[in-house]
Amino acid sequence: MLVILFGFPMLGSAEKIVVVDPGHGGAFTGTCGYTREPGKDLCERDVNLSVGLKLKEALKGTGIKVYLTRESDIHFAPFLKNANGSLTGGDYDLRMKKANGFANGNNDNSIFVSVHHNASPTSTYVKGYETYYYDGVKHAKPEYPHDPLQIKYLQDSKRLAEITHPNVVKDLGLIDRRIRSDQSFVVIRNAQMPSILVELGYMTNPQEEARIKTTDYQIKAAQALAKGIVNYFKVFEVYRDSTKLATFKSKQEAINFASKQTGNIKVFDKDQQSYIWENANFQVYHKTNGLLKSFATQEDAIAFAKQNGETRVVLKTNNFTIWSNFLTKLYVLTDISESYYRYYYDVEEAIAVASQSINRKVLKKGTNDVIWTNISGLEVTRKIDSEKVYGIDRWETAINVSKELYPNGFSAEKAQKTVILATGLNPWDALSAASLSPVYDNAPLLLARTIENLLPELKNELVRLGAEKVIIVGGTGIVGKSTEDDINALGISTERLSGINRYETNLQILSKLKNVSGVFLASGESYADALAAAPIAAANNWAIVLTLPNMIFPDAFTFIKNKEVAIIGGTGVVNQQVENKVTTQNGQNLVHRLGGLDRYETTASMLWYFKDLIKSNKVYVTTGTNFPDAMVAAPLSISTKAPLILVNDVVNNVNKNIEAFLMKYAEENIITNVDMIGGRVSESVHGTIVKKLN
Repeated sequence: MLVILFGFPMLGSAEKIVVVDPGHGGAFTGTCGYTREPGKDLCERDVNLSVGLKLKEALKGTGIKVYLTRESDIHFAPFLKNANGSLTGGDYDLRMKKANGFANGNNDNSIFVSVHHNASPTSTYVKGYETYYYDGVKHAKPEYPHDPLQIKYLQDSKRLAEITHPNVVKDLGLIDRRIRSDQSFVVIRNAQMPSILVELGYMTNPQEEARIKTTDYQIKAAQALAKGIVNYFKVFEVYRDSTKLATFKSKQEAINFASKQTGNIKVFDKDQQSYIWENANFQVYHKTNGLLKSFATQEDAIAFAKQNGETRVVLKTNNFTIWSNFLTKLYVLTDISESYYRYYYDVEEAIAVASQSINRKVLKKGTNDVIWTNISGLEVTRKIDSEKVYGIDRWETAINVSKELYPNGFSAEKAQKTVILATGLNPWDALSAASLSPVYDNAPLLLARTIENLLPELKNELVRLGAEKVIIVGGTGIVGKSTEDDINALGISTERLSGINRYETNLQILSKLKNVSGVFLASGESYADALAAAPIAAANNWAIVLTLPNMIFPDAFTFIKNKEVAIIGGTGVVNQQVENKVTTQNGQNLVHRLGGLDRYETTASMLWYFKDLIKSNKVYVTTGTNFPDAMVAAPLSISTKAPLILVNDVVNNVNKNIEAFLMKYAEENIITNVDMIGGRVSESVHGTIVKKLN
């Protein structure tokens, strides 16, 4: 059983939203004021819209996304209510469905502002400004039912009213007719977010109406409201799980309050839309599904993890794994006489504890290799070597990988002295070509820089290798005819595999593959998820088949028939329709989807799935942000069966799902080398990987 829960609302990835509702519209004029004008009276529907549009303009550049329920003089339905009093299908109903739709899924970070102007039925002397919010606790009326979600936001609606109201009164110089909460206006009682309704003056008062008509008044009203809206978001909210406990203007006040609470507590910066503090330092990770939930106590985290298979508990402050139901405690801390033993999942934790005392050593369980010691005369016997294969750019990196494969060139006994050549300027042909390497006796993959003549460094490598044939992948618009001519001039034969597009070229490559063990079905529009597939395909006789996100080509569909198929990536890159079609043809037991939230989680899914086929004493590491490095590394995996680990060189870390794989891989394989392909993997990330594999 796998239980996936989120301990906190998904606020950190949200955005600030304001839904502006210019009241009335179309057939529903609202009040038409004191004066009358020829042709068309100036009514509330008109000035409400003018202020609404100006409010949207005033909020530009604030980081707040603004939606309007209407941007022209329209109504949503030709009636407000049904004959029985029901709102269903009427103007109010459709207006609020539209408004609530803008906030759907992000209600906590959205607000609703309904813009109106007032009227007095009895006196032309009444004037001033009013703000309304709905208090369904004190003033609920059975005949006017509210949306249940609105009650959740009562205190937020009150705060929004209290922040915006003084700005409007002051900036427009209006009489303050107070903030009111005793009315059950349809729009504010049915908004599924914090909401207010503002009455920006009385159109039945001649002096106030004269001001309301002016552009200056409307701009000032919009700016005053905008000022309050911006300030509404400048707070810090304290949550226990998904329940908001309190709201503070000061970050320090929020943190002080939060630090005194029990349970899983977080502080959310509403303006910046990010969490800034939490006490949930015990994180439960699933090996392929990532973070499941965070807890304030170790006991709660372990109790939750025990309900789920293939999980581990990680201490956030130091990234140590402190409990797992699928990993083994590989690292043994003992003393000089081996009179006691303590076991750890992470070698870093074992060393950190050992270094606090004298005459300690850390051993690897199973081999008893000494990984670390401060015992005099005792030497470390466990060490992982590293090599960096890279160049000043992707083209030189490819050449240096070729030299790593064949340091002395092709041997005289090599059956096929063949090189594969693809462009280094786009990923598609090189991705497809990874499967060709074993067909041509572990052929290296080199990259062409331009469609022009063969570059000297590429020419030199072909000569150094003693190549007799080059398989050119892609048409002459990708790898030029002049390049092919230059290769032929060296006495090297060529064969070109190409089509009118990447999908046709992919089919040409597939025609060369015989008796493949399986197929990676990858998007031909988004290469990122498929990067780690190249070395697995090359090493295990798998093909890489390119597909459109919503359609697989007939010839490709025929090729994959009766084969095991691994669909790479989520439904955003290869949709469910394609998966269903493949499953119908091949059967459910032959079709699997290996995906994740990003290329690194997808890589982890592939590594876990093929774990038993990629046993090696080597591990290769490369960047996940530069496609050629991963592609040219594929031939290295054919003889070594080594996995290729993708890391994010931008944020400089190792994905947690990949980290879990490395820890498990270290249990089942004795790693002697962790080699970096390309020059973009930092020493710190490389060091982290070495520690997980030690």
